[in-house]
Amino acid sequence: MSTGATDRPAGARGALERWILIATGLAALAPYVAYHGFFARLYWFGDEFDLLDQIDRLGFWKWMWLVFAENFVPLFKLLWGGGALLFGGSYAVMVALVWLTHALNVMLLGRLMRTCGFAWAAVLSAQAVFALTPANMETLAWTVQWSAVLSATFMLLALDSFLRSPYGRAPIGWGAASALSFSRGVLTGALLAAASLWGGEGAPRRSFFGRAAWALAYLSPALIVGVLITRMATGNHQHMAGHGAEAAVFGLWYYCLNPAYLVLSVDSWGWRTVALLGLCKAALVAWAVLRSRGRLRLLVVLMVAFDLGNAVLLGIGRYHTGLLATVGSRYQYASLLGIAPAAGFWLAWHWERLPVSAAARRLSFAVVLALAAYCMCRQWSAGLDVFTATRGSDSRRLLLVDKDPSPNSVPGIPFLPMDRAKALIAKYDLH
Repeated sequence: MSTGATDRPAGARGALERWILIATGLAALAPYVAYHGFFARLYWFGDEFDLLDQIDRLGFWKWMWLVFAENFVPLFKLLWGGGALLFGGSYAVMVALVWLTHALNVMLLGRLMRTCGFAWAAVLSAQAVFALTPANMETLAWTVQWSAVLSATFMLLALDSFLRSPYGRAPIGWGAASALSFSRGVLTGALLAAASLWGGEGAPRRSFFGRAAWALAYLSPALIVGVLITRMATGNHQHMAGHGAEAAVFGLWYYCLNPAYLVLSVDSWGWRTVALLGLCKAALVAWAVLRSRGRLRLLVVLMVAFDLGNAVLLGIGRYHTGLLATVGSRYQYASLLGIAPAAGFWLAWHWERLPVSAAARRLSFAVVLALAAYCMCRQWSAGLDVFTATRGSDSRRLLLVDKDPSPNSVPGIPFLPMDRAKALIAKYDLH
């Protein structure tokens, strides 16, 4: 009689899966723990001073409901501003919150993929890259980016709830929370609406009109937030006339280059690189869609749609920053999530077909995964040394040590007077 996991009682299998997923979430903290000394250097920077200045001038409640650049994000503001005040101005605690949320997202990604029937090899490989790649450095080392991480949390919760339900039902609040945490979180409602309308294998067990009604309900919070952003926020979306081509090119480069460009440390640049990486990505997506079935296919399609939607919105919002910005570290999180299920599926499918015994396949996969995880963790060191110097050590020296700094030299936000920054540091005990 086999002693494999498939012969265990359902309850035992479920408990084992939960513990494995918890372990993967904890493993996602490896770079943070290993390089805690680097992360301890970090200090309040750029937009963070602007947000604290607004809290101080306007009051917390009024500030929470105001737009932040092109974002209407009261939920993020509640959590970020509340954390800054509750934890006494400790930047170390704020960074820890970002990493803990990231660890939760890694666990939720694995849970979502298992919900849809992905093999463990697909799940663990997708989680490992998403969890450990240093391509996410700026997202996980600058607390303003907690907005994107939180938005992803609510998206994963929403999709997992939907795909676990035989009737395709998920709390509408998850989609609303995603949109109210980050501007591109409006995509969560659109994904739930598309999933509700899905007519293929794995579709919700309801009539078309029932699915359409739920699709509208899922989409409504996203539409409301989108209208609020359009009406209240300032940004490129207000003056797109004549810039459509620039936005399209930016979005195309972003979609084609990421996340492979940073994950694989590509060192070439230009249209040939964009075309090559774009064709490889398109081939991977097409292969995964054609090979998959049921909820597995639905998840692949939804995450590809998320990646494409993110590219479109990013093109509109950031076309003015230049094409080099398309591979910025702060923009990798969504791209990694978007391609992770398809890439994990591809790897697991081919690994399963290696002409060796099942035991040899499992052992070799474990070895390769461990080596890959180790190499990704090691890669954080060089990048963090530079990043935490500019975002931490230099800022601390300029703001806390230098006796006569330039009056307009607040790191990352030169329009804020130095005297005002120092007043905020003293009032809120920023450390």
